[in-house]
Amino acid sequence: MKEDSHTGCSACHAQFLCGRRGEEMEQSCSLPVSLSHKAVRLSYVYPILLFLAVLCGVSAAGLAEGWAALCAFAVLGLYYMVLRLMRAKWEKIFTNKSL
Repeated sequence: MKEDSHTGCSACHAQFLCGRRGEEMEQSCSLPVSLSHKAVRLSYVYPILLFLAVLCGVSAAGLAEGWAALCAFAVLGLYYMVLRLMRAKWEKIFTNKSL
């Protein structure tokens, strides 16, 4: 029987994401500082920088502000889609090094 190795806990504020909200968890949700910084960069810093770069670039190219915003949101959506497609890679990195 294959064991599921989630690193979440019942006190985690994002427990609803993993679908194990009703189960008792005995592991803690702790990451090394370097991995937590990497997670913050991937989730918040890079997307906002990408969004601002596309917004300013498209606006400077002469398109209307509305189109610039639409392009920036589209690129942001693509960024998160790529992160989602690379989910298996990120799970290996964050679960193997956090134990």
